[in-house]
Amino acid sequence: MTAASTPSNDPLHQTISAIHDSPTRVALAITGGGSGALTSLLAVPGASRTVLEGQVPYAASALTDYLGNQPDRFCDDTTALAMGVAAFQRATILAGDETSRDTLLGLGATASLTTERPKRGDHRALIAVQTASSTTLARLDLAKDARTRAEEENLVTQLVIDMVARAAGVPPLSGLSLSDNDNLETRQTVASPELAAVWNQQHPIAWSLVDGGWSLEPTSCPVGVLSGSFAPRHRGHVELQQAAESILEGPVCYELTAVNADKPPLDFETIERRREVFTDRPLAVTSAATFVEKSQLFPGATFVLGVDTAARVIAPRFYDHDADKLDSALKTIRENGCRFLVAGRLDDDGFQDLACLDLPTQHRELFSPIPADVFRCDVSSTAIRNSGNTC
Repeated sequence: MTAASTPSNDPLHQTISAIHDSPTRVALAITGGGSGALTSLLAVPGASRTVLEGQVPYAASALTDYLGNQPDRFCDDTTALAMGVAAFQRATILAGDETSRDTLLGLGATASLTTERPKRGDHRALIAVQTASSTTLARLDLAKDARTRAEEENLVTQLVIDMVARAAGVPPLSGLSLSDNDNLETRQTVASPELAAVWNQQHPIAWSLVDGGWSLEPTSCPVGVLSGSFAPRHRGHVELQQAAESILEGPVCYELTAVNADKPPLDFETIERRREVFTDRPLAVTSAATFVEKSQLFPGATFVLGVDTAARVIAPRFYDHDADKLDSALKTIRENGCRFLVAGRLDDDGFQDLACLDLPTQHRELFSPIPADVFRCDVSSTAIRNSGNTC
């Protein structure tokens, strides 16, 4: 705002005022830069109609706590997208059941801007806006050492406000003051009605088809289900699926859980990116965060999983450290006619298999091993991501 400007004619003030007049309600999480957006939103009368919450998880530990797990990197697309989804979750909790999810926004912003010390990396900001039906991500790359910290902060602040305005359906800001050496890219993923229904937990499952479409009905009834994050899908998944089909003597489908037990839900962009490689067979996308829920979706099926996932199935922390809850969950899985087929996996302690787990005595029969001579693949999704490869 210049000295001659007044709140009534300042473009930023006018945009924020229009946001406050819209039905939009937003929760924000901002780290690394751009927190001035929260100050700006709160400074304009009517903020209580719009802002549900603003958090600045600045320390690495604070961001880890906000997301529920430590991100691989603290300033990249994946982290911004996860922050946006986590913020949307917060918005749904804070707004309550009487507020339509269609009016809610979650905004996550992570930035790496100029500091008092020389910065080896790029100056950038990533901002994600999550709604009930879309995911939008903006990446702003700034010319290095061309601006002061305050100038970079101001640009990120304006971009945050601009993205909230666009999502709220009000006229955005006229434009950022970018140089030829700056770059701003924005992409949006709009969910199909089938995917949105699963993501909003209005329907438990949708099938991603090999032709790229969606269906709420399965194309076949699998005898086995291979659940995973598929980040990315690699030859280990394919070989495990093939080994399981040989053992189970029937079709084994893949399942991607959009809503996880210990992480924020996946955003729509990430789901679309992960499903696009499943051109050989349908992929089930579900809101079933636990194997109890999966057993209700796939009664009679055998769940094919690695030993690390099997360890989580019996981990006390997922049952509030209550042995009765664990016992009840496994009983329900058995009653639904389901069981587990477990493959070994190489980790820092060597090759681990089912024999390494301390299975509950009364439920041991639910778990069967895949012998290492039938299947063993030491490929790791984490290693693939860290190497920058895609398969």
